[in-house]
Amino acid sequence: MKIFRHLPITPLLLVSILLVSTLFPTHTHAADPAKTMFGVELGTSFLISPCARGEDTMAKRYCYAEALTAKTAWGSEEHHVFYPRAETVPWARGEMVVDVVSGIIEAIHINTWGIEAQTLALDAMTKKYGPPTLSRVEKIKGLRSRWPTKYAEWEFKDFSVRLDGTTGSVDWGRVTLATPRYQNMRKGTGK
Repeated sequence: MKIFRHLPITPLLLVSILLVSTLFPTHTHAADPAKTMFGVELGTSFLISPCARGEDTMAKRYCYAEALTAKTAWGSEEHHVFYPRAETVPWARGEMVVDVVSGIIEAIHINTWGIEAQTLALDAMTKKYGPPTLSRVEKIKGLRSRWPTKYAEWEFKDFSVRLDGTTGSVDWGRVTLATPRYQNMRKGTGK
């Protein structure tokens, strides 16, 4: 640090150093891998910026479709978040939906390819979280499927993970990470 001995410390230089250190901190928050899905972490501030025009489906960065943002009946704000395609896995489909309450990410929803991808999604979640706390297999008559739908849940102290092999059609399913706060908000509306 000999180089700094000869520099006079002026108030302007001191303010500049402080400003740079607050804008570019040397220490960062270490993400909790268990609460993170495709780079978005449950329980953190929602700091993702809106997509530029035409950027959404071919995003090279994280961004959300501002026009698709909606308020839910249970009080959260849903953001459709696009992420770099390099982070895509075979069971994931399209953008993720992130539920935000008071600026904090309370739920992350990843769409799946339904029946076709439910085993891949279940294997990925089991590898990440261990055996499910609850699981069941159910034949859904109304969906005209020859294969049963798989459902699984993982319960942890401060979050939960849920896999619905199908949601409304055989081509769509969903993986959801959620906080207890989000779960309680949903229960409060009966949804």
